[in-house]
Parts: sequence; C-alpha cells; structure tokens
Amino acid sequence: MKLITQCMFAIGLLAVVNAAHANNAPSGKVIYQNNCARCHGADGEPVMPRAANFQKKQGLRTSDSSLMARIKKGGRICPSYNGILRDPEIVRLITHLRTL
Repeated sequence: MKLITQCMFAIGLLAVVNAAHANNAPSGKVIYQNNCARCHGADGEPVMPRAANFQKKQGLRTSDSSLMARIKKGGRICPSYNGILRDPEIVRLITHLRTL
C-alpha cells in the first residue's frame, strides 16, 4: 500500500511540474520576436532583403507540417532551427505566424 501511495504522489508531482512548465512556455509571439523578427520584422514585414513577407503570407500558404519541416531545415536565407526550437515551440511559432 505504501508503494502505491508513493507512486500516486510521484505521478501527481509530475503532473504539477508538467503543468507549471507548460504555463512558463514562451508564446509563439515571443519565439517569433526572439528568432524571426530581426529578418522578417516585428509585424511580419521584412527588414532584410529576400526575407519572406509574412504580411503578404509569403511562405505561409502551406500546411503546418510543411512549414514545420521548413523551419527545421531552414530556407533560402533562413537558418535551420532544428535542435534550437523544440516541436512544441515550432507549433506555437506557426500559430503566431498564421496571425500576421
């Protein structure tokens, strides 16, 4: 019985820690500002030549999975974010990109 109680406590603790981590996760907008805005502009209008204009939906007329693959691989002048951003962060980033 003691082992079951300890297991239940551990599971509950993991759930609390996981929920707290999710609440502290950066938003898609923060991820965008930290990783994309220096080239694509704060509002999606590029500040660097040849960067996609997200205001005009350039590069965004594709599925989320294709966009995730492109973000991971990198583009013409865009660096690869594979290993830099985790999948949940990329999903939040894509969600933000869709609002620009």
